[in-house]
Amino acid sequence: MNATNTMIITMLAEGNPVWYVAAMVNMRSHDVYEIGHAAGYPDKTKLRCALLAARRAA
Repeated sequence: MNATNTMIITMLAEGNPVWYVAAMVNMRSHDVYEIGHAAGYPDKTKLRCALLAARRAA
């Protein structure tokens, strides 16, 4: 997981909407949604678990 993906997942886990995150990272909303969905979006608990797993793996 690269730094941009980590930032996207973090922002989604904090409750920011997809359109807002997309604007902040200068990506299309669909791309942000796909990254978030792969990590468990819209379930914030799954997003946090994905972040913890990525930190442990690093």
